[in-house]
Order: sequence, then C-alpha cells, then structure tokens
Amino acid sequence: MVAVVGLASCGGGEAKLAGELAGTWKGNTAMVMKDKMHKPDKEDKHKGGDRDKAPRGDGGEMTCTPTLTFVKTDGTNGGTLNISADYTVSRGVETTSITTPVKATVNGNVKASGTWTVKDDDEVIVTLDPSNTVVNIDTTSLALSYAKLTDAPQDSLNTIKGRVAANITDVIKPMIATRVQKMRKFDDVKITGNTMTLEAGHNKMTFTKQ
Repeated sequence: MVAVVGLASCGGGEAKLAGELAGTWKGNTAMVMKDKMHKPDKEDKHKGGDRDKAPRGDGGEMTCTPTLTFVKTDGTNGGTLNISADYTVSRGVETTSITTPVKATVNGNVKASGTWTVKDDDEVIVTLDPSNTVVNIDTTSLALSYAKLTDAPQDSLNTIKGRVAANITDVIKPMIATRVQKMRKFDDVKITGNTMTLEAGHNKMTFTKQ
C-alpha cells in the first residue's frame, strides 16, 4: 500500500507541474555564457590570414532574455514548446590591423521549437527540432571597443568594423545554434504563483507568467 501511494504521489506531482507550466513565461535577462580568454599560439597566427574575425573561446560573454511557451497536450504531462530569446554577444576580435585587443558586441534573436515532458515533478525533458532553430543577427547593432585601456586612436576601430561585420554572422550563428541544440532539460523547476525558477545549462533563471 505504501508503494502504491508513493507512485500515485509522484505521478500527481508530474501532472501538477505540467498543468502549471502551460502558458507563456517571460524570463529575466541572464548571463548564459562566459568564456575564458583564449591566448593564440603560434599556429593560430597562421590560420586566419588577414581577415578580422571573432574566434571561439576568446573571453566572450552572452546574455539573453528568453520567452518560453508551453502548450500542453491533453491527457499527457507534456506537449509542444516554443522558445524565443533576444541576446547580446560580446567577443574578442582577432585583427592584423592593430595589436591592441578589440571586443565586438552585437545583438540579435533566436527562435526554436520542439517538445517537452515533465519528469520527477521538478524536471522537464526538452527535445528541440534542429530544423526549427533560427538565429538572426542585427549587424547594424555591431559595436567595437578596446578590450583594455589603450592610447590607440579610436579611428583605428572604424578601419576594421566593416570586415568584422562581414564575418561576424558566420561566427555567431553556428555558435548560438549549437548552444540551443545542447539544451536537453530544465532542472529544479519550481513555480510559485506567477513566478517560475529553473536551471538551464547550469544557468539559474527566473520567469514571470504572462
């Protein structure tokens, strides 16, 4: 009898969370990526030619403001999921034009969709469809700045901005798409009233029901 009661309680918790999740949740802006500074070695110096670009693992940071929409399928503890997020990415730029490190910052948005299923009454398993992941980059928002104090002239940034703008889409799009596709679950999901907290990819996030 104790075992039966335990199983019923567990199933009830999953059904309760599934019911509470249904709807649209707007998240607070959160830091979701912070890489360590990458120090180029001798081999790196010969990889990029004369092109100015934003390489991987170069002290980059990414913040995002996500919106999650859970649509529940009747008779189940899951359904379909739509994700959209506005983001800002800042990354170091490799350049042969100047020796002073430069940081590039750009804004954009990403959309993804798939399915969700509640597990163990505080965990949500997520399966996203790669073909439905769309990453947009607002290249007009691109801004360059020196990554550390320097007496280098500001005009030198303008000489490389066009080349960085031409390449940044090729770097940022696959990086963000890969991060989205690595999302497999939401952990430690707790809902109190119209507030939801959860952990996604080791990032703690807070949402408000719309």
